[in-house]
Amino acid sequence: MAQRKSSSTAPKKTSEDYKMLAYGATTNTNSGLLGGVVVRHSSAIGTKTGHPLHRYIAIEAVNIKHPKEKSEPTSIANRFIYGKTNYLFSVRPQYGREIVYFKKNGEDGIGISLIVAGGPTIGIQKPYYIKYDRTGRGQIEVVQFDPNIHKELARIQGSAGIWQDFFKGMSINPGAHLKIAANIDMNTFGNSLTGFEIGLTAEAFSRKPEIMSSQLSQNSQFYTAGFLTVYFGNRKQKK
Repeated sequence: MAQRKSSSTAPKKTSEDYKMLAYGATTNTNSGLLGGVVVRHSSAIGTKTGHPLHRYIAIEAVNIKHPKEKSEPTSIANRFIYGKTNYLFSVRPQYGREIVYFKKNGEDGIGISLIVAGGPTIGIQKPYYIKYDRTGRGQIEVVQFDPNIHKELARIQGSAGIWQDFFKGMSINPGAHLKIAANIDMNTFGNSLTGFEIGLTAEAFSRKPEIMSSQLSQNSQFYTAGFLTVYFGNRKQKK
């Protein structure tokens, strides 16, 4: 009888007792088509108001662009962004909660949940380098754009590229961020899954990052953006 009682009161595993690890790419209104990358983890921890509740952990790395960035052609058909002095990358560790409002029915239908997460921001500012003909006679040098020096646009031969001296001249600008998103779980095949997040982020830095030259445009200390993330991963039952 004791064994029967023990087995009858033991908690039963449900379809929501799982953990999920996924990787994805994101685009947002402060970036280009490919704005950054995301790694996210979700694990069931209980219920809230009758809905499954998950612990949500993620880390994002995104490129933030200034609203006035505009790519322009050079005389030799290369391109550059006039006025840009730095790239700004935001690395965002996130912790929060995910509430599942509509469960997936096996491999059919879709699941919908709400995510609220936030955490610190590690802002990384990296110089934006251009190729500049210093003498006008083909003497090209790779330098960070400076409106006081690089006044003759005809001498700018294009951008040196994001990987140019990648770790040289970097500076850290810490901050904090908050994310609110709807998560849509589209397809599940066995332990594999596909889905996307769509939502909003708000982010503040401890000081104004200089993306565009402060002599040519104003830079903000606070950024908001709409975003879309597509992710792929796997799901397995919790032990």
